[in-house]
Amino acid sequence: MILKYTLLLISLLTTTLWMPEVYAEITEVQSIQQTVTLKLDNMTCAMCTVTIKKALQQVEGVQKVIVNYDTKTAFIIFDDQKTNSAVLIKATTDAGYPSSLITPNSR
Repeated sequence: MILKYTLLLISLLTTTLWMPEVYAEITEVQSIQQTVTLKLDNMTCAMCTVTIKKALQQVEGVQKVIVNYDTKTAFIIFDDQKTNSAVLIKATTDAGYPSSLITPNSR
């Protein structure tokens, strides 16, 4: 029994000694915050802002949403590595509020 464990230990030690070293290069992808303002259609009441905000917040990469009922606009800050303005427009349209891009801005 001792011989069995000794052979097992020796085999484990030799395999770890002969394993090639692996190096990984870490690259940092820097995301850029983007901001857009969308013009929203079909807003009929103040509760529409809640629906639009929830739809936009479900999009991966969205960091902040401000929906203004008076101006019928949505201001969105998002990570450009995870989403883009076309996806944001699709999210509002799918929620029943078609939108169009007013101003794309980079931060």
